[in-house]
Amino acid sequence: MTLSEILSATGAVGDLGDVGNPEFSGVATDSRAATAGRVFVCIPGARFDGHHFAAEAVAKGAGAVLADRPMPELAVRVPVLLVKDTVTALGRLAGFWRRKTAARVVAVTGSAGKTTIKELLAAILSEMGPTSKNYKNFNNLIGLPLSILEARETDAFWVMELGVSLPGEMRDLATMIAPDMAVVVNVGKAHLEGLGDVAGVAREKCELLRHVRRGGGALAGMDHPELWIEARRVFPGVYGMSSRGLDAPFTAAYLGGREEGGRFVLRLRELAFELELPYRGGHFAEDILAAAAAAHLLGAGEGEIRAGLAKAAIPEQRFCCRRHGCFQIVDDSYNANPLSMRRAVEAAAEMALGTAFVPVLGEMRELGSAARDEHVQLGEFLAAHAPAAVFFHGESAPDVAAGLAGAGYAGPFFAVASPPEFLKAFAGLGLAGGVVLFKGSRTMRMEAFAQALCGCADNQASCREAGA
Repeated sequence: MTLSEILSATGAVGDLGDVGNPEFSGVATDSRAATAGRVFVCIPGARFDGHHFAAEAVAKGAGAVLADRPMPELAVRVPVLLVKDTVTALGRLAGFWRRKTAARVVAVTGSAGKTTIKELLAAILSEMGPTSKNYKNFNNLIGLPLSILEARETDAFWVMELGVSLPGEMRDLATMIAPDMAVVVNVGKAHLEGLGDVAGVAREKCELLRHVRRGGGALAGMDHPELWIEARRVFPGVYGMSSRGLDAPFTAAYLGGREEGGRFVLRLRELAFELELPYRGGHFAEDILAAAAAAHLLGAGEGEIRAGLAKAAIPEQRFCCRRHGCFQIVDDSYNANPLSMRRAVEAAAEMALGTAFVPVLGEMRELGSAARDEHVQLGEFLAAHAPAAVFFHGESAPDVAAGLAGAGYAGPFFAVASPPEFLKAFAGLGLAGGVVLFKGSRTMRMEAFAQALCGCADNQASCREAGA
């Protein structure tokens, strides 16, 4: 974009000096990533204020600075573009770039699985043409515009996931992405502190459907009643999809596990076929369905869908499975809410197949007044899957324990404060093998518990002693 385009898009003012109308190739919000040809956007935050790093960014080559306050010491070197709110300006800049492109844009949201769906869908669409996607889960009011501004103007497709936690955020995200297709895969009890209840989650997620471009399409999960009601109200022509046997134009079913994954069947209107993929558990049926259905509506046939799903790579910490000694480690530690937690527990328990199932879980955050009840219900749900032992990290451990006991579980329960404490208790179980699931909200850092177990040589030794 040229400097004049950036000024027009953001509504910025400032003393630009005698620089003409140079072109810029991108933006940076981290001074360490600033390079020649980029605009450095100063993002204020609770821990760091980007304005304090603007001089460093300019020293590394940034050709302009977008700020919310005058910076006369830098204005003599590069244009300093002044706006009231740099986050809002970043979003406007992203929206301007999106409207310059001819790419067909798909926006994906939901309470669980959206990053996985984004990766699967992008892999399928890349079989049809050049495709851009969010980096990891850069999906909020800062991450999404950065992802849009990194996407290529010459792409055939963009696939972007959108994440929200407060009312009004989806409106801002959807305005900048203006999708040709919107996919709202599911809703659950996530971010209840900001969104109130599941109906509130559905309302916020379905705001995306209001911003679909004229002539565009939408998909929504029929298996989630609050979502399906709201989706049809907002977008009457929305296509339904179901992985629970409902009558829908797009359906999928999990046919059971295999040693290295699972079997699935897809029905995409008139097209039906089976797949063997390296994913285990019924929750993956919904993810695969959402990706395949969206791709099919964009013109993908069986060949492109098969090829894309076969080469797709699921991001780290999202039900990533690996063998460590005699244990199968399931690292689903990236985040958690009641919906995603139940899905992970169910899938990992199925994987155990008669061996020990050990959930190592962290607190589910941002549940507001529902936190106690949801953790009690988690304990009840765990008890129904017969764990060999349960570990829990967080203040809600007594609530989980109460749910376990109330459902008749009499096995070991450990409230653990740190990875070393967990390792000591785990070693004392004397298990000869099984499946160990790690999951919790992002702030609980449950990946540290998984890393501790995988770095413990004692477990491999105990496996050899047990003849595993």
